[in-house]
Amino acid sequence: MASLGGLDVAYGSQLQLVRTNVLIVETDSTTTKAMAENVHSVASRKYPAAVRPDFTCFVADGDVDATGYASALTDIVEGNILKDINAVPMAGSQYDATDSNNRGMVWEAILNVGMAQINANDTMTADDLFTDASPAGIETDEMQGFPHLLQAQLMAAQFASDLTTLAGNHGVRTLDLEPLLDDSGILGGTKVTTGLDAITESSTAAELNDGIAGAGALVTILAVGRIA
Repeated sequence: MASLGGLDVAYGSQLQLVRTNVLIVETDSTTTKAMAENVHSVASRKYPAAVRPDFTCFVADGDVDATGYASALTDIVEGNILKDINAVPMAGSQYDATDSNNRGMVWEAILNVGMAQINANDTMTADDLFTDASPAGIETDEMQGFPHLLQAQLMAAQFASDLTTLAGNHGVRTLDLEPLLDDSGILGGTKVTTGLDAITESSTAAELNDGIAGAGALVTILAVGRIA
């Protein structure tokens, strides 16, 4: 999480501008949590500061809703490693499987979202997130990742949560990134099989990029967060 600064609000406000980066790698589901930890260690230390991931997640080839780990994780976040992309917190290296056990930042509003593919030649392919429908330039059913629809998802979750027996504005702690990835043409063309086997904490960013080789993407979300 990068806190980009306070808002022009009253003294003591709990609102902050927050950028959350998520590194997502599509695998053959033989990869392990330990491999994800090595990937995250390299990326979070050796990528340029603006694109260093707060979380890393392995997803299954052709089904981003399924786990990309040989053994599924128990908690939502374990040492900055996401169990899946269906519940992404704003910040925090650990997030319990029981939502009520967690404290920290909650998603208040979505300002923008971006996504870029990580290539073996140490470049990123910028993408508008969505392949064009016909006619070209008209995007119809491929819009779930647009900021306004991610914001709509958040609003619906906020509305539902405050109609429960929990009193007050307790907030929404996680977002579901599956619709964004389903709509994007970035992932799905390839998968990691053995490319990450040799990655260690001492590996270079270039070696990590070669291991990912187009099967990974960096999602960044700029949002207003509230300290719960």
